[in-house]
Amino acid sequence: MALKPPVCRGMKELDRSAFALTLAVVALRVPVKSIGQIKTDLADDVLRIPKLRNVVDATTKTHKMVLLKPSISISLGEASDRLRALVHEHNWEPTMHDIHLAYDNWTADDILKSVLPDSSQAPTSYEQIGHIAHMNLRDEYLEYRSVIGQVILDKSPTVTMVVNKLDTIDNTFRNFKMEVLAGTQDFMARVRENDSVFEFDYSKVYWNSRLHPEHERLVSEFAKGSSICDVMAGVGPFAIPAAKKGALVWANDLNPASFEAMGNNVKLNKVASRVTPFNMDGRDFIQHAFTEYYKQTAKGSSSLAPLPRCNAGKRAAKPEDPIVIASRSFDHVVMNLPAIALEFLDAFRGLFYRMTGNSTHSGDINLPTIHTHCFTKSDEPEKDILMRACRALGYPEDQYKELTARVHYVRKVAPKKDMYCLSLVLPESVAYATDAEVGSKRKTDEDSDAQSEDCKLQKTD
Repeated sequence: MALKPPVCRGMKELDRSAFALTLAVVALRVPVKSIGQIKTDLADDVLRIPKLRNVVDATTKTHKMVLLKPSISISLGEASDRLRALVHEHNWEPTMHDIHLAYDNWTADDILKSVLPDSSQAPTSYEQIGHIAHMNLRDEYLEYRSVIGQVILDKSPTVTMVVNKLDTIDNTFRNFKMEVLAGTQDFMARVRENDSVFEFDYSKVYWNSRLHPEHERLVSEFAKGSSICDVMAGVGPFAIPAAKKGALVWANDLNPASFEAMGNNVKLNKVASRVTPFNMDGRDFIQHAFTEYYKQTAKGSSSLAPLPRCNAGKRAAKPEDPIVIASRSFDHVVMNLPAIALEFLDAFRGLFYRMTGNSTHSGDINLPTIHTHCFTKSDEPEKDILMRACRALGYPEDQYKELTARVHYVRKVAPKKDMYCLSLVLPESVAYATDAEVGSKRKTDEDSDAQSEDCKLQKTD
């Protein structure tokens, strides 16, 4: 039988004393020398409750009382064959012993299932950002948010504040409103990820700890000596680890708070010589970054100096060689704004034509791989994402299979909504499209949008 705390249905403010419980369990009086063997061999029979000892004093110093699970009766009929054999062999005497349980002995799941109307589930999952537990409570739990927040705070040793998300992420600055459910209000978070440290005001910027594997995966694709254009960089989860790996990074974010935090994190991680932060609109940044980078590289390749060493007390290692950055254009572009990032692909139409003044590809200028995060609800996610990318790029939709691209599944964000990362090499025909071709495509897109709007109006009429 599963041990449960007293039922306190409908509790809106936490009363820890309400979860006290006294229970009689079976105990075996055994010699002290046998305790280790019992706890190892009979692990499935021994009582296991958080913050409660399962071995207590007996009446003599030579013996101890080993407490058994509540499901085992005095007859030991529910115990394992091994336990019954040892009891018979050593003539251990079973007896009853009272245990006193309190709030501290129950898990968050135990407490909340005894409080909430539906005892089959409890909202105990949360994302942790430094000392902050971020919850996303469903509507039916909102009237219990005070007790939920306090329980999560009590049962999570590294959490000092619990917050609840109040609305959707704002697409402009990628932040959202939240309320403090429990703990001391302090939104300044410090997070360690991918051998880097990030500090930021969580109430003003975007951070998602669940994207740690995606940050790590994408950075692993950046070679030492590569150049990165991070268009929606946030506080630097791609930019800073990439720089530590040996990449040159130009990183941008429209949100002033993210830009400020990124600049601080660049200094904190000692990569200021490799990361240049910007605070611009994404499309403007793409045009600016590619144009300026192309001008700078016209003078020849550049190099990155070795990063400062932190182990000054150890014997000096062999000096590292400078890292050569040889590409004339960025090797990789990162656009991590899943709600609308695909739309920003239109900024690459004719970009290299405007940048170089040439309508044909020059062999010494590399075309970047663009990593675009996006959402889809389609039953054919790869096709849906590639078709949307074609529309934004001005690339023929019926030729979407000819793109040099791959679609990587990142995570599920809702029952019918998944996050993916599209990695595609910028097509030459898109990069070097002339102003006339770009204008013609834009006119076609506008006409198509107008027709779609007319159809909607006709259906409404």
